[in-house]
Amino acid sequence: MKKLLKFIQTFLIVAVSALAIFMILNLVVKTPRFQRSTGSKVSVVKKVVKKQVTLTAIGDSLTYGVGDATKNGGYVPLIKKELELQDGNQVTTHNFGVSGDTSTQIRTRILKQRKVQDGLANADLITMTVGANDLMHELRNNINNVSVAKIKTASKTYQQNLTKLIKTIRQHNAKAPIVIASIYDPFYVYFPQLTDLQTGMAWWNTTTQNTIKQFTDVYYVDIDSVMTKPKGSILANNKQKQATVNPYLYTKDHFHPNNRGYQAIANQLVTKIQAIKTQWLYQK
Repeated sequence: MKKLLKFIQTFLIVAVSALAIFMILNLVVKTPRFQRSTGSKVSVVKKVVKKQVTLTAIGDSLTYGVGDATKNGGYVPLIKKELELQDGNQVTTHNFGVSGDTSTQIRTRILKQRKVQDGLANADLITMTVGANDLMHELRNNINNVSVAKIKTASKTYQQNLTKLIKTIRQHNAKAPIVIASIYDPFYVYFPQLTDLQTGMAWWNTTTQNTIKQFTDVYYVDIDSVMTKPKGSILANNKQKQATVNPYLYTKDHFHPNNRGYQAIANQLVTKIQAIKTQWLYQK
C-alpha cells in the first residue's frame, strides 16, 4: 500500500510538472500568427500595360527621316511597329524632327511652338537626335583639317546648350524617359584616314553622355557602332585606306541613313526603350 501511494505521489508530481512546463512553453514560444479572415483579401499589385502609348520624337534630320525612301519619318514608324508587336498595345507617334536643326534651334521650336509643347506634354516616351549639326557648324568646310582642340572647346558650348534643351523639355514633361541617340561618322568608310574627325566625333558623343548624367530618366543610345562601321562596309584596300560603300547611307548625299540605316538605328533605340519599359509601359 505504501509503495502504491508513493507511486501515485510521484506520478502526480511528474504530471503536474509536465503540465506546468507545457503551459510555460506555450506562453513563451508563440505559434506563427495567421490573420483571420475578416472578409478582406490580400491585394496583389499587378502591373497593367497601357493600352495606348504616346511616343514623341524631336530632333534634327535623323528624326525627320531624310533619306527614308518611304517618306514616313525615318526610325519613328519603325519603333512604333516594333513596340506594338512586342507589347501588344497601340502606339501614337508625333515627329517633330527638322532637318539642319542644332540643339539651340530645337529648343527654340519648343519655346515657340504650342504643338511641340503639347506633343511633349502628352508623351509617355521621348526620343531625340541632336548634336550632329552643332558639330558640323564647327567643322564647316574643314573636314580635311579638323582641329581636335577646337572641337573640345566647342563641345563646352554644346554641353551648355544641350543642358538647356533637356531642361526645357522637362518643363513640359517631368517624367517621361528621354532617349537620346549618339551621332555617327558618315565619312569613315570613305575617308578612314581622317582620324582627327573620328576623335572629334567620339569626343562629341562623350560630351552628350557626360551632360545627361545630371538628369534622371535620360538615356544615351549608341548608334555610332552600327552606322560608322556597319557590316558590309569593308575597306576595299587597306593599304590605300579606301572603302567601297557604306550600305547604311543614303546614296544621294552619303551622309544621312537610308532605309537599312534607319532600321539599324531603330533597333538600337528599341533595345534601350524595352530595357526601361517599367518607366513608360505600365499604368501608375
